[in-house]
Amino acid sequence: MTIAAALAEGELEEDSKRQRWSYQDRFQNGWISIGTGMYGYRMVKDNQLEIVEDEAAVVREIYAMYLSGMGTIAISNVLNGRGLKTSRGNPWGTNSILEIISNEKYTGDSLMGKHVRVNGVHMDNTGGRYSKQYMVENTHEAIVSHETFDKAQAERARRKNPKMVGVQHDPHDFTGLIECGVCGMRFNHKVNSSGLKWQNPIWACHNQLKHTKKACDNTRIKEDVLCDKFVEAYNRFVIERPCGHSVRAMEIRVKTLQDEEHDLAGLALKHLIPDAAFRAEQKKLKAEIAALTERICEQTSKEVTEADYTVISEYDPEKVKKFVTKVIVLKGTVTFVFYNGVEITLEYSNGAPGNKPGWNVKEA
Repeated sequence: MTIAAALAEGELEEDSKRQRWSYQDRFQNGWISIGTGMYGYRMVKDNQLEIVEDEAAVVREIYAMYLSGMGTIAISNVLNGRGLKTSRGNPWGTNSILEIISNEKYTGDSLMGKHVRVNGVHMDNTGGRYSKQYMVENTHEAIVSHETFDKAQAERARRKNPKMVGVQHDPHDFTGLIECGVCGMRFNHKVNSSGLKWQNPIWACHNQLKHTKKACDNTRIKEDVLCDKFVEAYNRFVIERPCGHSVRAMEIRVKTLQDEEHDLAGLALKHLIPDAAFRAEQKKLKAEIAALTERICEQTSKEVTEADYTVISEYDPEKVKKFVTKVIVLKGTVTFVFYNGVEITLEYSNGAPGNKPGWNVKEA
């Protein structure tokens, strides 16, 4: 069965290679692809792109508005105000505007090989990471000129904060650790009322900051409150010494999943299950194996020793690095996930708003 599984895996890899070679061969011979649909064009017979004039007019207007100084949010508001939809029938947003501005196909050229399938998984091939990319010139009629397109790319670069370009900034202690318990997005750090005496650094859901509370109604948490709650959770952890998920148990589960994957590959090799069902089940198994492997690495890489188990009276960023793997904020509660899988949940309150009396008074 192990040999059969290895053969099936090898067959999948060879199939992926054949697909990549097939795509590259077609790219070299002028074949182009626009995926499920590209605003401003439609695919017609003989692999040709044809301009959709009313959509092309919108594309040109997007470039004009952007080069006039309008931001992506303002542009999307203009288009949505007219009741216009994207090629997928969705309202316009920042990402859909940036897709228009950054797509070289609007110049009449086509960069082929932006994405590729590796072992059945759709992967981003930025920079030709997995296979060679091809720039095919004059594949179809242009909607905007190369000059306009190049100006738009220069404008995107110009709008980046010059103070941030090429400058390395130390990340906050909790950067990348805080997850929104409502929508699953990361929490971002920002400063409320910056420059005023009641300014407050806080953490808030990225989705909410970008799309308002209509997109995510989770609560925010002040940075000093987060730090205080960490001290409380950490001290409880080192005093009570709760047992979490053991590394050995996770390793056993990984071995079981790998055995299941081998058995599944054997069935596929004997054509006892449909190819689509095999790929779907294999994808699920690989995802769980990857998640468990990541957790094992997190726990074993922390290198926490007995000497690290010390009670603290004030916030210590080094304790965060050593002990915490994730923080989950969910409507007035904050959960600290420690390196061994133990979760400690605490309620919190941010107190009075920054411009109200008592804004700087901590909870008793």
